[in-house]
Amino acid sequence: MALLLAAVIALIPLAIAPGRLFYFDVTPKVVLLLWGTAAAAVWWTAAGRAAGFYRASRAARWFVLALCGMAVSLAVSTLASVNPALSLGGSSWRYWGLLTQLAALAFAYLVAACCAGQPGRLRVVLRGVAASGLIVAAYGIAQYFGWDPLLDARGYHVGEGIWAIMRPPSTLGHADYSANWLLFVVFAGAALAVSEEQTPWKWLARIAVTAGAVAIVLSGTRAATIGLASGAVLLWRAGNPARSRLSGGHKYVALSLAIAAVSTVFYVSPAGEKLRARVHWMLEEPAGGARLLLWRDTLRIAGARWPAGYGPETFIAGFALHQSADLGRAYPDFYHESPHNIYLDTLVAQGVAGPVLLLALAASGFAAAIVSRRSVRPNPSAGALAAGLAAMTIGEQFTSFTLPTALAYYAVIALLVSLGVPSALPPWPVGRRWPRVAVALICAGVWVISGIRLWIAENALAAVRRDLDAGLVGEAANQYAKYEHWRWPGASADLWYSRRLAQIAGSNADPLVRVQAFQQAGAAAQSATQTTEAAFNAYYNLAAFYARKNDFMHTEESLRAAISFAPNWFKTHWMLAQVLQAASRLKEAEMEAALAVELDGGKHPEVTGTLDRIRATLRAASIEPAHK
Repeated sequence: MALLLAAVIALIPLAIAPGRLFYFDVTPKVVLLLWGTAAAAVWWTAAGRAAGFYRASRAARWFVLALCGMAVSLAVSTLASVNPALSLGGSSWRYWGLLTQLAALAFAYLVAACCAGQPGRLRVVLRGVAASGLIVAAYGIAQYFGWDPLLDARGYHVGEGIWAIMRPPSTLGHADYSANWLLFVVFAGAALAVSEEQTPWKWLARIAVTAGAVAIVLSGTRAATIGLASGAVLLWRAGNPARSRLSGGHKYVALSLAIAAVSTVFYVSPAGEKLRARVHWMLEEPAGGARLLLWRDTLRIAGARWPAGYGPETFIAGFALHQSADLGRAYPDFYHESPHNIYLDTLVAQGVAGPVLLLALAASGFAAAIVSRRSVRPNPSAGALAAGLAAMTIGEQFTSFTLPTALAYYAVIALLVSLGVPSALPPWPVGRRWPRVAVALICAGVWVISGIRLWIAENALAAVRRDLDAGLVGEAANQYAKYEHWRWPGASADLWYSRRLAQIAGSNADPLVRVQAFQQAGAAAQSATQTTEAAFNAYYNLAAFYARKNDFMHTEESLRAAISFAPNWFKTHWMLAQVLQAASRLKEAEMEAALAVELDGGKHPEVTGTLDRIRATLRAASIEPAHK
């Protein structure tokens, strides 16, 4: 069982399928979690292990209560959601809806119960984390130095010239998520290094710690780097057995000085050019970009639905409706998919219960670490895992959970709670296992079927993209119908499908293909207004479709609908001003253009130019003699 859990937690961050699945860095991870949790739940309940885990320690009791409370809160917030279907399945960028979150909570419980009072099992899980983390870290380091056999490097390069930066995502989709997951690797590796009895695994742990720390720094992620430094200081200051076995006394000081010297040489060398560029970007926005305004607006909108929240995965639409003009002016080209803070994310999704329960989960982990350190035979892993939990908590204050980072956070808490159980737990009596097995089978059936549906749908959507790239619009339509049949409830790819078809319709393809693509693009654009998590974006796309048909009435209707969902987005006001100008409604056009200029914050000269042209037309009209 421990080997199965270790395999799942090791494979999830590694799972990517470029070309095979549409969201190739998200979907395989979700499917692995669903299937892995299903298998582990049935196995665990059938074996009847860990009777009385709830009563094994105070930390275990609080951990189980917090998990159950989080599950109930998620279910309530999904039922009360502004978009229940979206909250059930999740958004396409992370699939972090009710279905996936319940699987992650169940997986965390299984890790804690399996490892409770069993140091050998805990080491098996830590070995999986270290092995996986070494691969993830090595890939991220290779990406920094320009070698990437799987992904297009242009996707994680930003800027040009000497200030061009590289944010290597490794296999996690984005540098922020990769760095925050590697925090788990670094401190889980440290825990393994001080508790492992076999030399090869001990060396693997040490290498994983080193590679993970290097990859975090090269990712250019400020929050994770601060978390790494804070966790290292906490581990050293704690004075636990890990201190003497990892470094100790003057050796620790000497090692620190050596690391500082090597880091300095690397930073000023040609190889450190992209890291220096990243530091330059950081100094230009010391407050973390839009985060302060984003957090302020998030707190303001969360107050409107504090009892149960807006529902999981509904942030994009809800925030766009209430985003302040200040944030719009400061960052007009952004729309925000999350508040970039785990506690604010759960506050918006679940109401006040979300962050309280998340804090309770973390508190159960820290409490278990304290108990373990004060016991007669303290486990040397406790200090390193507690430092890791602190580091991850710091890092996650500047980003939101994705499946790998959330699972790592829950797992480190589960491992700490397992350390608070002094001895192995007895099995359940045979006659009392079957009700639990029945519940596990039902849940496993839901997770397995959901994983199959998601895999088939994403595979079909990847085929759609390949067909469209080849200009096979008819074949793409057949594959898209298959995707629609199998996809999860909630968000769909209608918006992407419409825009991709519109590109073909405006290309130099065969005229019959262009006509076919244009017709299908219109149908997908209409459907997207009901299926995308960003309705304002869908209506803006629909307006562009009607504008190509010179259908000014429906263009205006679509733009006004988009404005109703995102009133402080400059693009819709700017496009509406041009539509009104074409209809000779110059006064209305001037008002919309002036509002677009205000919300744009002077970032785009073409927006100001539209207002200037409209006003020039108005002035010319006012001095022309009246026609007789």
